[in-house]
Amino acid sequence: MTIKVGEGTRIGWIGAGRMGAAPATRLLGAGFDVAVYNRTKAKAEALSEHGATVVDRPAELADRDVVFSMVSACKENLEQRDWAIEL
Repeated sequence: MTIKVGEGTRIGWIGAGRMGAAPATRLLGAGFDVAVYNRTKAKAEALSEHGATVVDRPAELADRDVVFSMVSACKENLEQRDWAIEL
C-alpha cells in the first residue's frame, strides 16, 4: 500500500500534548485536513483554533488516509480500551 501525502490527504492525529501539538499544528498550517483525538479533550480543542476537527474517540479516525499516534506509555493510555481502529 502506498500513500501519497499531498493535497486532499486526510490526517488523523492521536495525542495533542507536549509531543504531538507542535507537529499537528504544522500540518494544519500547511493546509492539511487534520482530525485530532486526545484523552484530555481540552488539549485537542486547543488545536481547533488552527482548524483541526476534534473527535471523541480514536475509532472516529478510521476513515482518515493516515493516522499518527504520539502518546506516552502512561498507565492511563495503556489501559485505554477503545484505541483499536477497525478498518
